[in-house]
Amino acid sequence: MAEANPGILQRWEHDGRAVELFFEQGRLRLSFLGEHIVRVRFTPEEAFSPRRSWDVAVPDDAFPAPSLEVSETNDTLTIDAGLLHLVLSKDGGALSCSDKEGQPFASDESAVSWDAADLIGSGLQTREGDRTPYALPEGPAQTEVRLKKQIVGQEAYYGFGQRTGLLDRRGRKITNWTMDPAWGHARHLDNMYQAHPFFMALRPGLAWGCFLHSSWYSQFDVGATTWETLEIITHGGELDYYLFYGPTPAEVVDQLTQLTGRPFMPPLWALGYHQSRWSYMDAPEMRELAREFREREIPIDVLHFDIDYMHGYRDFTWHPERFPDPAGLLADLREQGIRAVTIIDPGVKYDLHSGYPVAREGLNQRMFIETPEEIPFVGYCWPDAALFPDFAQEKVRAWWGEQHKGHLEAGVAGIWNDMNEPAIFDRPFSEGFSKQKPMPLKTPQGNEEERTTHAETHNLYGYLMSRATHEGLRHLRPEERPWVLTRSAFTGIQQWAAGWMGDNSSWWEHLEMSLPQLASMGVSGLPYVGVDIGGFFDNPSSELFARWVELGTFYPFMRTHTGAGTTRQEPWSFGPEVEEIARAAIQFRYRLLPYLYTLAHETHLTGLPIFRPLFFDFPNDPTTYHRHDQIMVGPHLLVAPIYHPGNEYRMVYLPEGSWYDFWSGKGFTGPAQLTVHAPLGRIPLFVRGGAVLPLGNVRQSTMEPLTELALHLYPAGDSAWRWVEDDGLSFAFKRGELAATTVRLSEQPGEISVCLEARQGSFQLHPRTLALHIHSAPRPTSITLDGTALDSWQWDETRRAAILSWQDDGATHDVRVGIEF
Repeated sequence: MAEANPGILQRWEHDGRAVELFFEQGRLRLSFLGEHIVRVRFTPEEAFSPRRSWDVAVPDDAFPAPSLEVSETNDTLTIDAGLLHLVLSKDGGALSCSDKEGQPFASDESAVSWDAADLIGSGLQTREGDRTPYALPEGPAQTEVRLKKQIVGQEAYYGFGQRTGLLDRRGRKITNWTMDPAWGHARHLDNMYQAHPFFMALRPGLAWGCFLHSSWYSQFDVGATTWETLEIITHGGELDYYLFYGPTPAEVVDQLTQLTGRPFMPPLWALGYHQSRWSYMDAPEMRELAREFREREIPIDVLHFDIDYMHGYRDFTWHPERFPDPAGLLADLREQGIRAVTIIDPGVKYDLHSGYPVAREGLNQRMFIETPEEIPFVGYCWPDAALFPDFAQEKVRAWWGEQHKGHLEAGVAGIWNDMNEPAIFDRPFSEGFSKQKPMPLKTPQGNEEERTTHAETHNLYGYLMSRATHEGLRHLRPEERPWVLTRSAFTGIQQWAAGWMGDNSSWWEHLEMSLPQLASMGVSGLPYVGVDIGGFFDNPSSELFARWVELGTFYPFMRTHTGAGTTRQEPWSFGPEVEEIARAAIQFRYRLLPYLYTLAHETHLTGLPIFRPLFFDFPNDPTTYHRHDQIMVGPHLLVAPIYHPGNEYRMVYLPEGSWYDFWSGKGFTGPAQLTVHAPLGRIPLFVRGGAVLPLGNVRQSTMEPLTELALHLYPAGDSAWRWVEDDGLSFAFKRGELAATTVRLSEQPGEISVCLEARQGSFQLHPRTLALHIHSAPRPTSITLDGTALDSWQWDETRRAAILSWQDDGATHDVRVGIEF
């Protein structure tokens, strides 16, 4: 096949939300999904590919159809769609985009083209001996489509999911192909466990996004070959992508998650502290861990069970000697406020002789992937020879979900999906060290009506496994929110699971890398993310562990995890000094839960990330565009960790506005560069002016009730914040069984006013004390509550805050604070 392009436009049609253009070779269709999203599809064939049942995007008709005005000249076709202005060339269909102010974005540099897929040049990981064109299945897998777009000026490019390196990805080639990457996760690493073919481009005044709607192998050349050119490449014989016209970063993510699904609402316990290791080997060790946490008064909500809890690495089993009574063990843990999360891998042990029902029933019902010759595909992983479910089939996903019944009956709270890229070894695990031996790309998958090959479904394998797990938990335990953790994923995974970044190392570089890595995941639509605190490979120094747990306090998913053969990494494993630092950090995490849980509710409704880059909240400040080492946690908190050994000072950039040092209460006005002292145990933390920051009392587990709630108020003009509470476990909040309280804060010359509006919703809270901490540079001269002067308030000189409290009654209250400057 020689490179080809569409040629000259022959005719065009307008059918409501869409305009379709027919060229000498191929057809181009533009569908408008509301006023901010346009879907662009091109195929060199006579018809577009049919919609897949597993599609991660909702159908076009889920969005309203905007009014379109279409006009043409001899050379162009113009479409006005309210906020968007598009011009297409009649010679090849190159697309120029701008907004109603005339700002260009996402414009094509040239017409789309297509050619034979280049397997060798792609670097696509295949089986040894398969690196020939014949490794690609016949049909669309053998066609590669390319499109070049213009990069405007100094546009920065973010997102792209799970990556190494810094925040701005401009200047890199980025491949979308899930794999279990080589140890080290260094800067040169391209593919990792997840594939998110989405990016956000940003310049002052405009943010826009692009989601490449292709599960086939794809690549973005983001100015790596030519600085001013973005090239999109995908196998599969069709180009299909969505453009999102923000014009802010928050609106781009909102639009992406409207299309690919809003994030699931986690149970409250999942936002607590998790402890894990490969592996805690038996029930006595688990009980001893629980005892240590409780005796040392270090809060914890979850213990994770890695692969050695299984019987011979058989999914959905327990080792009969090491874990003889799983229900009894989990009940004992639950009595101490600790839940269990168990690992489940997709590789099902090929065992037909011991009475193992998962393998026998799955084979009898043809639930596993088969070769083109219709015999079970067998690959190696932890249980040696293994079978792999065909999650592209709905019946398989339902069957897989039902397999969790025994675990749930034993008291398991959540499921951890691992090795689901899928990772396959080149020899049995029992024989020692192995390399990867991926599933052949020609392997059939899907049901008879939409039969395809692994070349199309590979990137979706972890996504579909997580979906099957989530849906299974929801079916088996309908009144309780599922919680699933996954290693591999695709765009849209936020509906089904949280994610972690895989097997990192105990390196300072990986502590630093967690900042842009997790921020990029949030920008890509997945809010509940974390890395292994302390590192998975190698052994951290005591200083590194202390700094990591300080930062991990703010990860949306906070888990310490480490690999086999490493030193212990419990919070007390590094001596009394680090134990105290870890205890204080984890306790602070539990104090933050009312804030983090409110952010989770917001995320569930809007898709907004919790752990986000500085530019997200300050998109018109170019100084923030490359600040990879400072993070916003929600709209109120700015975190600037230490990530080099031996350092106790660092520079912190505060964007425009009012800011408060959380620890001292000292006020600052941005933009400003500060030198901040940060000894061990005191991470630089700043609160944005206007914030209402709800902090709870320290609890050892989220099973304990909240008995104190402190509202830290940071006046700066007029602001408001609504915090949300519910039972933390069920779906009753969807029926209005929640408690939502709005606080309005106003700063005027000589006075700060606080209005607590009456609590909304039917959820009944546990009795508690409500304390207002009103941060003010000078000590107030007077305070009134509901018009009555108060004498009983306190002044915290260290934090520069006036404190008043009462029994929380959920009623409207008005507080006035007199100030003399």
